[in-house]
Amino acid sequence: MPLTILVTTLATLVYLHSRFVDQPEGVPLGEHHLAALRNKLLPVTASTLAAALGFAALAVSKIRPIREMGIWTAVGLVVSWVVALTLFPALQLALKTPTRRRVAVRSALYDRVAGALPVFTFRYRWALAGGALALCGAGLVALFGLPGVARGVSVEVDTLEYLDPSTALHRDLAWFRRNVMDLNVARVWIRLPGASATDPEVLRAVDRLQSAVEAAPDVTGVTGPTTPLRMRRYLAGRGEALPQDAAGFARAAADLEQLLLTEGDLRSFIDVKRLSDLQLTVLFRHGDAAGFAVMVRGVQAAWDLGRGSAPVLQGAEMRVVGESLLQVKVGASLVPTLAESFALTAVLIFAVFLFLFRSGLERMLAMIPSLFALLATFLGMRLLGGSLNVATIIIATTILGTTENDQIHFFHHMHERAGAGVEERIRHALLVSGRAIAFATLINAAGFLGLAVSSFPPLRQFGLMTAGAFVLALVADFTALPASLWIASRERPSAGPGAG
Repeated sequence: MPLTILVTTLATLVYLHSRFVDQPEGVPLGEHHLAALRNKLLPVTASTLAAALGFAALAVSKIRPIREMGIWTAVGLVVSWVVALTLFPALQLALKTPTRRRVAVRSALYDRVAGALPVFTFRYRWALAGGALALCGAGLVALFGLPGVARGVSVEVDTLEYLDPSTALHRDLAWFRRNVMDLNVARVWIRLPGASATDPEVLRAVDRLQSAVEAAPDVTGVTGPTTPLRMRRYLAGRGEALPQDAAGFARAAADLEQLLLTEGDLRSFIDVKRLSDLQLTVLFRHGDAAGFAVMVRGVQAAWDLGRGSAPVLQGAEMRVVGESLLQVKVGASLVPTLAESFALTAVLIFAVFLFLFRSGLERMLAMIPSLFALLATFLGMRLLGGSLNVATIIIATTILGTTENDQIHFFHHMHERAGAGVEERIRHALLVSGRAIAFATLINAAGFLGLAVSSFPPLRQFGLMTAGAFVLALVADFTALPASLWIASRERPSAGPGAG
């Protein structure tokens, strides 16, 4: 949250300062300062509002950290808007910040590039716009999949994915998983109709259930209320298996109630207060949603079979709960969070842009750079073997809410030449706001790139992917967006080199 507010605020200050620096000849500084603020008030306000609404859209998430991050980032952006339009102008005057009339600004190279871009984007308009849309389509397939052809990107909730691979803890846990057993834990709670948890026949039925669950696919171990009895029998040299006949099992479990008073571990399997609740602890492989579902089906099949053959379990209820279920629910919430927050962000930003410029067509065209950056980033993540997690899931809102600022400033300055041809409007927007867009994007990318040194893998992935997306959005701002404007307008540039 602090980083997002910091880099977004710095980008806003770049937009404001770019107009302040551009002081015309013959205009006093005080008069120019007010004119520059008036010129940037609308796009700065609109872009801040769009970004704040974008992050506020994360409030729909069922995951508390993501929800709180979105809400407080939106609040921080509103505060930054107040500071940018009050404290920053005051500091410009107090510190006597020079304009280009006092300090030369190196812009000859950029001016040549901005002058050539309109004709270049017209000549290659179909390739630039079509290529951007093609990559967007590939990104959608990479993210959501294609029925019968490709699966969507996976949602990663594995504990090891949140540990730095270079640490000894990660290496030890990975070795333990490969050579001993997996780390996924589920709890099988059994609620009996009466206080009969220590009855020998109930325990014998639960012991058979434990053995059946242990034989289920991908289950690596099961412990339950009869596990201490097995261990005691094994240490006495009589083997691990408990007697299967009723009389023999009753003798083996005769002192279970006494053990409940002295053995704390045993009380974790039986509720000593009510004696109506029992628990099995299940260790299993493949802790993702699919693996968890396989394990639950195995437990349910064992339960149905055991209850059907054990009259003492009639009326009992069974539920699978535990840490792994929580992880699966978190993972299941990630994709809806991505889809819902992205859709809500897009609608809110669309409404802001439509209110400002009264053009639905321009609004749709303005989304091309952001969508291109976002979906191309997800495509790259999929090709490099990445996955969604609690950090990368907010990339969609971050990219869309931040990169839309560039398009708002771009179109604001295009409208300053309303009535002129597309070539002149594009060239004016590039000359007035292009440098600020480039510098603001580089600031954003550099800020998030700082997360690449984090020892928390999801945060590192988030920083790298977001920084890359900002650069992609900048490229699309200067190529795919003007190309799309040429196609939509059906105009041609004025006669000149490359105008055909």
